[in-house]
Amino acid sequence: MRVERDSSDYYEMHKNPSTCTQPVGESVAQTEILVGRQAIFDRRDRVVAYELLYRDRRGGPQGEATGEQASSRVMLYAFLELGVERIVGPHQAFVNFTDDLILNLPAVPFEPNRLVLEILEDAEVDNKLLRAVSDLSARGYVIALDDYALGPKWDPLLPQVDIIKFDVSSVADGELATGIEPLRARGTRLLAEKVETEAQYRLYRDLGFDLFQGYYFYRPQIVKGRRLSENQLTVMQLLARINDPQVEIGELTQLIAQDASLSYKVLRYINSAALNLPRRVDSINQALVYLGLDRIRGLASLMALTGVNNKPVELLISALVRAQLCQYLARTEVADVSSCYTVGLLSILDQLLDMSMQDVLKELPLSERVKDALLHHRGIEGEALSCALAYEQHRWDEVAFRGLQTEEICKYYLQSTELAFQAETVIGAS
Repeated sequence: MRVERDSSDYYEMHKNPSTCTQPVGESVAQTEILVGRQAIFDRRDRVVAYELLYRDRRGGPQGEATGEQASSRVMLYAFLELGVERIVGPHQAFVNFTDDLILNLPAVPFEPNRLVLEILEDAEVDNKLLRAVSDLSARGYVIALDDYALGPKWDPLLPQVDIIKFDVSSVADGELATGIEPLRARGTRLLAEKVETEAQYRLYRDLGFDLFQGYYFYRPQIVKGRRLSENQLTVMQLLARINDPQVEIGELTQLIAQDASLSYKVLRYINSAALNLPRRVDSINQALVYLGLDRIRGLASLMALTGVNNKPVELLISALVRAQLCQYLARTEVADVSSCYTVGLLSILDQLLDMSMQDVLKELPLSERVKDALLHHRGIEGEALSCALAYEQHRWDEVAFRGLQTEEICKYYLQSTELAFQAETVIGAS
């Protein structure tokens, strides 16, 4: 028997909202609520959305919360308490909706262009649900079906559905190839989730999938006997000089000026609306004066990494988030902020170059302290990196740094994420 609930029940637990998330949730000290996110990519390896996921430290993915409570908490944290721009930047947010929540919430109080409603696989498709989904679709909301199973169950809903998500780990490839043709003919976008290897990614892209989600986009590939290409060597050399604490402004100016793309991106950034300078800056030298050596070093390092081909921009955004967070953490200890930033930024090199970190560092002349932090997470730089990685990978029990309160780390993470999204248009500039 289905229990009808008043929509106010879903908001009752939010009378005392907090200011912090894990990474976008409520204070652990108060209610142990955590919210994670996972990027969704298009066929060009660009992030187009994030799925926001409820987590409870005491009970795994959902804990004691009902599906309705979990979904409403995610929406309230993302859209009301923190601001969706800080969590997903300019992209859309995918949020799970149970059929009870769809039926009992009179009006979704958020802008249709920012929210994708995922109808869960256990929803009961009846006339009530059809009317509610039709109304949401007519109001401009994007409707997605989660963990779609081939068969007639969902046919009545398909005219209102914009995106269909397939858990590719649970459907045979041959069955999938045949089953998706009618869906593609409708113009429905197809999303492959739980994509874990490059072979899978290529297969589902060739089958006609439009969107992709899974660990493949973050886990390094195992490549034996790999050597650096000329393009990668150039990037590594540039990184080595840029991140040398002894490099002088004049040398850094020359390094940047030698690369037309890098020069363009630096000038594009310095003249962006985000910085709001009183007059236009037309030279790299002027940019260095305005930005300062540490800031231009970090920006140039990140842009240099974009010289490595065929890697999603999201990986570079992750590097910037790690770097900023490590820098914030270092400041609480009056540590070497620039070396902590460097460790966070370079921590993606193994994934970026498809090599082990040990092999990467053989090619990159860095201090032993930085290498030790990257390889073994030792020293203050390594501790900061460990904290950043635990946060990114939702290992909540390991999110810690030298006695800092969880609320403080949450605050620094959010600030880091916000800065990363501000830099996204620069990173992707051609």
